[in-house]
Amino acid sequence: MCGAFLIGIQLSIKPKLPRKEAESFITETFIYLKALIPSEEKEELKMDFIKTSEAYGYETIAEAEEKALAAKYEEGRNEGIEIGDLNARKEMAKGFRDAGIPVNIIAKQTSLSEEEIRNL
Repeated sequence: MCGAFLIGIQLSIKPKLPRKEAESFITETFIYLKALIPSEEKEELKMDFIKTSEAYGYETIAEAEEKALAAKYEEGRNEGIEIGDLNARKEMAKGFRDAGIPVNIIAKQTSLSEEEIRNL
């Protein structure tokens, strides 16, 4: 019963609603039906809902959170690499400057501005 009902819902909304609206509609329908369906059929409905979501490529909240966390981790990692690279170039520039190499040459080799090099 539940599976056929959800299939009917997905067939009727797929061509008519944009994805976000379809997701919202299915979620709201699921919440509404959950209150009406006897306990013994709730697990079947839950499994059908998951299958329908997977069929359309919808993410669970846990999957979305995991992807967001992975993206934040990658962003932080990349930022750390950039900071480390910048610090290494600054240290190298400082050493070159202290060794008496002209600032304009150091700037070309390190991609730092002449002002940045003078302020080291």
